[in-house]
Amino acid sequence: VAGLSSAPPARAVDLSAYAVSGRDDLDIAPVDTSDWTTLESGVRFVVERASVGNVERGITDPVRYYIPNPFVEVRYTAYAASTGKAFASSEAARRPYNFQAGVKDEVQDEAGGVPEMFVGEKRRFVVPAELCFKRRVFGQNPPVDDDVLIDVELLALQPY
Repeated sequence: VAGLSSAPPARAVDLSAYAVSGRDDLDIAPVDTSDWTTLESGVRFVVERASVGNVERGITDPVRYYIPNPFVEVRYTAYAASTGKAFASSEAARRPYNFQAGVKDEVQDEAGGVPEMFVGEKRRFVVPAELCFKRRVFGQNPPVDDDVLIDVELLALQPY
C-alpha cells in the first residue's frame, strides 16, 4: 500500500552478551558456604549488604510481595560453585539484566534468591545442581552436574 512504511522489527535482548567466554578476570576462588543459611530446598544464601528497599518510592517489601510478578533490574555474576569459574555476568554485557521475576522459572527465582530480596540488597546464594537441571540462570545454561553460585544485587523493582 502506497504511503505506508513498515516499522523495523522489535529487537529482543541478546542474551549471549551475558555469557562469559574467554575471560578469567571474573572467576573467583571456591567459596565456603558452610555457615550460610540453608533452606529446605538445599539453597544456601548469605546477605552481603542488607537494605530496607527504596524508601523514596515506597518500595520497602521484598520482590515476592508484589503480585503479579514485578520487573526487576539486577547486577549479577553466576559461577560454577566447585571451581569459581564464571559463566554468566551482567559485567560481561556491560549493562544490568532486566527480567520479570518468577515468570520463567529460572534458577534465580528459587526461594532465598531474588524473590526474597529488597531493592539495594546484595546477596550470594548457591543453588544445588539438582534444582538447576533443565533450567537457566539469567538466560544462560548452567554448568552440568555442578551447584551454581550467584552474586546478585537488586538495583530496581517495578511493581504493577
